[in-house]
Amino acid sequence: MANAVAEPPKAPGTEPPTATPPGSLPVRERVFDVAPEEDLLYSISADGKRKFMHPIVHKGRFWKVRRAIAYGLFALFVALPVVPVGGFPAVFFDLDARRFHVFGATFHPTDNLLLAAFGLGAIVTVFFVGSTFGRMWCGYACPQTVYLEFLFRPIEAFLEGGPLKQRKLNAAPWSGRKVAIKAAKWSIWAVVALLMASTFVAYFMGWGPLLRGLASEPLAWKGALFTMALLTGAILFDFGWFRDQMCTIACPYGRLQNVMADQDTILVAYDAPRGDPKVKVKDRLAGVLAGDCIDCRSCVNACPTGTDIRRGLQPECIGTAQCVDACEEVMIGQKKPIGLIKYTSEREQKGGVRRILRPRNLAYLVLLTIAWGTLAALVLLRGDALVEVVRGGREPYRLLPDGQVANQQRVRITNQLDQTQTFTIEVLSPKGASLVVSDSPVVVEPAGLVTVNAVTTVPQGVFVDGQIPVRYLVRSDKGFRKEVGFLLLGPFNDSGPASGAP
Repeated sequence: MANAVAEPPKAPGTEPPTATPPGSLPVRERVFDVAPEEDLLYSISADGKRKFMHPIVHKGRFWKVRRAIAYGLFALFVALPVVPVGGFPAVFFDLDARRFHVFGATFHPTDNLLLAAFGLGAIVTVFFVGSTFGRMWCGYACPQTVYLEFLFRPIEAFLEGGPLKQRKLNAAPWSGRKVAIKAAKWSIWAVVALLMASTFVAYFMGWGPLLRGLASEPLAWKGALFTMALLTGAILFDFGWFRDQMCTIACPYGRLQNVMADQDTILVAYDAPRGDPKVKVKDRLAGVLAGDCIDCRSCVNACPTGTDIRRGLQPECIGTAQCVDACEEVMIGQKKPIGLIKYTSEREQKGGVRRILRPRNLAYLVLLTIAWGTLAALVLLRGDALVEVVRGGREPYRLLPDGQVANQQRVRITNQLDQTQTFTIEVLSPKGASLVVSDSPVVVEPAGLVTVNAVTTVPQGVFVDGQIPVRYLVRSDKGFRKEVGFLLLGPFNDSGPASGAP
């Protein structure tokens, strides 16, 4: 009998494929089975499937603060299109009339400086909040977290029970009880989503016209109905299914946080020197080195995104501090000081002292002051009307037979009062100038915009290098008075009329 020859070991991955049970993947295709846990999103299992989060709510001190803010935001969202201020809802975006009513002030599309100041203020505010407070905005005031954690999940818990019961119900086969619970939950969610969508539409149409229109002529309000249906579906999809993945995958603020944060940015962190090594209570023996962390995973089970804060700084953390509330309960039960998980900064973790005011934040504060200060000044000092003079007609000017030069303009007057104003326009300078207006006096309805044609005629000899400044005076019967400058065009007197002039 021949001696058996031992074969050399084969390199990993060179073994011939083995038979696999029907309906299963070959070994080489099950790549997610060997993916390290730290390389996976918390909402994705090793085989690539979605893991739905069922966080355990710990009603600690930070949760109570978040709840108070959430209820305040709920009330504000519902009240703004209802509470009247200055004859209009507190916030009303009237797209048909092209004007926005915000806390008694009316804004128009011509308020370009106001829009620019608001845009700059909003952008700088995002950077200031992100660099100073990290993702505390996400945990305390973001609508995604506020509505999910304090409205949709409480409804789910009321009908299905706590996280453990929810998991059991989801894993159980379909039955009459399961269908009834799920149908009731999604029905209530649909009603809540419809109310949220209707409130959003009311910001643009007003509750009164919206309700009356839908009650009397619903088919004439197809745009509103379509918007409400679309928003209702989007809200149900987001808060009913997508949930935490909006924060961990889709939200741009979370991605920007990596750019905005620095070593002094406030964050939620685990005190590793104090907590490690992690040893469960049952495994703690006399003389065995163990940290304060008992590896109970209460912090992980409480996190809405499933983040294990003990693994260090992670973009999935949205700063809800539920892990802090959970860990404080455990530490108090173990008769140990709280603070194993806490709000801190990267500099503090390294033994330094966090700096609240630093050059970067001071620069943001300066820009914030300029932007919001400019916006406040423009709003407080804005007049009762806006006047704009623009060039009109196809010709730069017309040379008249009597030697006069005529320029055509368009005068736009916006009434920023809630009452009708009557305006008159006259020319102040240069000497010898005359003005003809197509409609005088100019009557402008409340918050209305009127454009009139005007022709200014001046002697040919007053032009210098083909131009001359002119001053107009615009007055109204309500006390408005404003001088407006404009530049008239004409011939070059040293060389005669400009070529091409009529």
